[in-house]
Amino acid sequence: MAKPLVQMALDSLDFDATVALATKVAPHVDILEIGTPCIKHNGIKLLEVLRAKFPNNKILVDLKTMDAGFYESEPFYKAGADICTVLGTADIGTIKGVIDAANKYGKEAQVDLINVKDKAKRTQEVAKIGAHIIGVHTGLDQQAAGQTPFGDLALVTGLNTGAKVSVAGGIKPATVKQVVDAGANIVVAGAAIYGAADPAAAAAEITKLARGSDAAAGGGLGKFLPWILVVGAIVLALFMFKGKPVEPVAEVAAPVAESVAPATEAAAPAAEVPAVAAPAEVAPAAEATPAAEATPAAEVK
Repeated sequence: MAKPLVQMALDSLDFDATVALATKVAPHVDILEIGTPCIKHNGIKLLEVLRAKFPNNKILVDLKTMDAGFYESEPFYKAGADICTVLGTADIGTIKGVIDAANKYGKEAQVDLINVKDKAKRTQEVAKIGAHIIGVHTGLDQQAAGQTPFGDLALVTGLNTGAKVSVAGGIKPATVKQVVDAGANIVVAGAAIYGAADPAAAAAEITKLARGSDAAAGGGLGKFLPWILVVGAIVLALFMFKGKPVEPVAEVAAPVAESVAPATEAAAPAAEVPAVAAPAEVAPAAEATPAAEATPAAEVK
């Protein structure tokens, strides 16, 4: 599975504050989400500003459309939205309208399952008509009551509909790995980023965790990887070296022999001794016939 994308929810009602926060976090996330209260308060103008300012980020507009799907979403797709949301509790015709608008502009429609009673049934229904993303979403009020999205996420990903799955609802560094392991394609963080003392650093940390980098948590094998690669290369080289014939060994040894040439030359006479000594072994035969002394020397060659 491809590495999950990280989405940052921009929920402030203040236009300038929203742009300023987006400027800080945009380099560290994949998707900028204009939250429902934010888009209602600031309108399509905010989308146009963010689209012009952050061409490398996808932008999701959390319309939560409940009626008139095509009519409501089309202006936002035209203005640069990459994703618009429609409520899973809406009529199936409304949901199809947003999907059709998304397809018209080569974009994506996300069906938000917030407050949907039978999430499995609705997920299968909207996937069948072409929903691009299924949004598993535990709302702010539900979070305040202690609810989490983890059970619903496991249910939806287990259906294997082929649609991407987004998860939102109190996601923080401690739970990022949990949602990624459960199969989420898009990890949405809001308060964990905009409520941090350093939003940019918080966004970067969550993205690293979502990408599977244990280094962000200060542990794991990530920091030892360069050394593991070096040791692996050495072991492989030694294995290949041992598996080759003698010639490479001689080639490697040659420089060493050259570097100790004086010592070798000094030892040369000793190496010649066996050649001279060999005829002496047949000396008894030579005593009987002096003229034959040359014969053993010739045979020894």
